[in-house]
Amino acid sequence: MDQASFRKYLCEFIGTFSLVFFAAGAVMIDSLGLGIGAIGAGIISGGIIIIVIFTFGQVSGAHVNPALSIAAAWLGKLEWRLVPGYAFAQMAGSTAASFSLLWLIGQHASMGANIPNEVAGVTPQTAFTIEIFLSFLLMWVICGTAYHSKAAMELSAIPIGIVVGIEVMLMGPYAGAAMNPARAFGPYLALGNLTHYWIYLVGPIFGMFLGALTYKITHNDLT
Repeated sequence: MDQASFRKYLCEFIGTFSLVFFAAGAVMIDSLGLGIGAIGAGIISGGIIIIVIFTFGQVSGAHVNPALSIAAAWLGKLEWRLVPGYAFAQMAGSTAASFSLLWLIGQHASMGANIPNEVAGVTPQTAFTIEIFLSFLLMWVICGTAYHSKAAMELSAIPIGIVVGIEVMLMGPYAGAAMNPARAFGPYLALGNLTHYWIYLVGPIFGMFLGALTYKITHNDLT
């Protein structure tokens, strides 16, 4: 492994660790009655994404998301040879964060896992559909603000983080709102129950590919 690739993988590991630690941790802490709520969880999720992108976006792209890495490679924004390493680093970071939370806080709120709210009548199929749309929108925004030839890439962290925050605020308590197989993986693994993980694995991959494809159509004359 060359040094440049290692730096990218390390950034993806640390960034994904940070995302899952704070995003899942917010859900877990809220369950203890400390009043974070859906709005607070959305602010924390969006805020950590902004911080991660500003901190090392210039090194690895700050994907912290295997679905994004796959879509970025398809768009020619990431070398395909790096995708397996990115995905491994992201999943490893998520796992490390989740077991850290388990050790530090205990098993609360299903480890902050993204899950369909069955009490509210949300079926896995409904959550899957929502996950596709949320991931599609997030990828379209990423493309328009970070990948477009006329975009202000250095400021893209702000709209991307805002979109993540809004989606988590609105749909997190209802349908999970992971938009990211790595965000969901570690908490499910620490919980010891992967029943609904397929929603947050397949949904983001399909949704982000759809977002990348739509971007190529809508912005074709400008890129």
